[in-house]
Amino acid sequence: MAREDCLMRLRDILLAGVLALGAACAGAQGIKIGFVDGYRIENESVTALKLIEALKKEFAPRERQLQDMQKQVADLQARLEKGGAKMKPTEREARERELNALAQRFEQARRGFVEDLELRKREARGKVIEDANIVIKSIAEAEKFDLVLQDAVFHSRQIDITEKVLKAMAKRPVPPLSGR
Repeated sequence: MAREDCLMRLRDILLAGVLALGAACAGAQGIKIGFVDGYRIENESVTALKLIEALKKEFAPRERQLQDMQKQVADLQARLEKGGAKMKPTEREARERELNALAQRFEQARRGFVEDLELRKREARGKVIEDANIVIKSIAEAEKFDLVLQDAVFHSRQIDITEKVLKAMAKRPVPPLSGR
């Protein structure tokens, strides 16, 4: 708890320093500040949308395999519940072992799928952020911004350059994800 308080105080001090610096610069000459909505960039940019589509295509076959395995598990379980009482004990035990083994393979495959998908999503997010940062920097340099923020409690629409960034990103080629 004390560490969190210390970090909060440090953040407040840094923010006050940035604001004081901004005020000093604004007094000497006009300071130009921009704001970019990172949430919109990650969810609306052409780069993000195309990378999401690529991930869906990449993982579609594995997702279908998982759905087929899940159906096999459900079918075997239903057959066992329906006819298990009529089966010989040895046959029922064999079917239960088969069901347990199949359910275990399904769970392992599902976990692997989720882990791989999350890893690839993080990679895609990194590509989107990297591409956005290149665009933001080029806009900031071209339009002579002194400061561009990506996280703020409040911002005026006058300083929001998110739409410019989205349009510029749409003109750029989509960075490829590393092949898997």
